[in-house]
Amino acid sequence: MQIGIVSDTHDRVPASLHEALRDIDEVVHCGDICREHTLVELETIAPVAAVHGNCDTMGLVTRLPEELVLDRAGLTIAVIHGHRFPRGSIEHLARHFERVGPDIVLFGHSHLAVSEVVDGIRFFNPGTAGGFGAPPSAGILTLDNGAFDLAHIKL
Repeated sequence: MQIGIVSDTHDRVPASLHEALRDIDEVVHCGDICREHTLVELETIAPVAAVHGNCDTMGLVTRLPEELVLDRAGLTIAVIHGHRFPRGSIEHLARHFERVGPDIVLFGHSHLAVSEVVDGIRFFNPGTAGGFGAPPSAGILTLDNGAFDLAHIKL
């Protein structure tokens, strides 16, 4: 199973994102989609699980949760935008999700690509798919019998 990890599209879904995610099974969006039509476009790639961010319209804020906990192939994956924490603070994210005991925490907001393991938990920010303030990027999560690989991709 392959999952595309996306954040901070800010109403931009470049052709390179469609190309990079063409064979995936699901998209997980870490917030700042911005408007509903962008979510609809992402859903043409694959089914989408998403959280809202601080730049999303009220329609998305009422439709999408602030955080999600997903079970995929036996792994617990926590998803949050992260705008309520100091920018990209893995320490704060770890404390927030301590009760969940996730294998992976996916987050966005900073537009900076991050992949770090702390206390056995992988913290992953795919960067900004919309290319705001940083080169556009996303991630691919590959799941195989309880093992996983998580990598950034340039768009």
